[in-house]
Amino acid sequence: MPDLWMPGATRHAVGNVGAMNGGPARAVWHITSNSKDWTFRNEFGWFTGGGADVAPHLLWDPFTGEVAQFFPADSRSLSLQNAGDVRTNRTGKYCVQIEIVFTEGETVGGKKYNSVRDTPCKGLPGIVAWLRSLGIPDAWPGGAPTGFVRDTVSLDTWTKLGGHYGHNQIPGNSHVDPGPMPDLFASVPAPTKPPTPVYEPFPGASFFMNGTKPAIGKKSPIFGAMGRRLVAVGCGRYHVGPSDTLGQADVDSYEAFQRKEGFTGAAAKWPPGKTTWNALKVPNS
Repeated sequence: MPDLWMPGATRHAVGNVGAMNGGPARAVWHITSNSKDWTFRNEFGWFTGGGADVAPHLLWDPFTGEVAQFFPADSRSLSLQNAGDVRTNRTGKYCVQIEIVFTEGETVGGKKYNSVRDTPCKGLPGIVAWLRSLGIPDAWPGGAPTGFVRDTVSLDTWTKLGGHYGHNQIPGNSHVDPGPMPDLFASVPAPTKPPTPVYEPFPGASFFMNGTKPAIGKKSPIFGAMGRRLVAVGCGRYHVGPSDTLGQADVDSYEAFQRKEGFTGAAAKWPPGKTTWNALKVPNS
């Protein structure tokens, strides 16, 4: 089960949790857009105080990398307005709301920043990695936000497609944030599929049996690969073959291999066991 609290974020549960409605997981990006105070401390104080009734899941400062979390991922947070009867905060298995401590045109360290994309984005890889762990796809169903304008997606898109959304895209809402965003998915390389095993994993003793007897006549490329390995290690008892059809010669050959590995008596009889199968190193078929 994924961690419902983001690793590395400080936890400040504000209570008032609520169940989600289920469906594809998604994340929604916002900015605090505060013309009077641009600090993480100020926004944190708001969401844990008078603004707790509109609190998101995460508050993130892209300049310092600070992240605070107010709700677990499996609870709705409170940063969206409903779209009629659709309770947008509860859409999906997860609907993680991220408030970025940012205001268009703010000045930090003597430099003016016009969008989140222009900031250092410290801490973003950790957020993206956590969202991925929740099963949120690397996708913007409505397209990545490119400006401070409304770009509302259809209710059908919102309710049926998981991924990332801007606050400006959510039906029933009027905000235009977050504005141009960085390439979220480039911040953390997408996980690669595990390589195909070099050797065939042990398929289980039952794979080799038909009830209490060897599964003579059963066809599988695993048997051909197994037989060729048995020949290679000097245990082949074949007159013809080996082939992809299990025969008595395969049984005799494998039992010879089990004896070679030091097994005796019943332990050296068919079917193969995991220990000798792993020692045989049958190529992946």
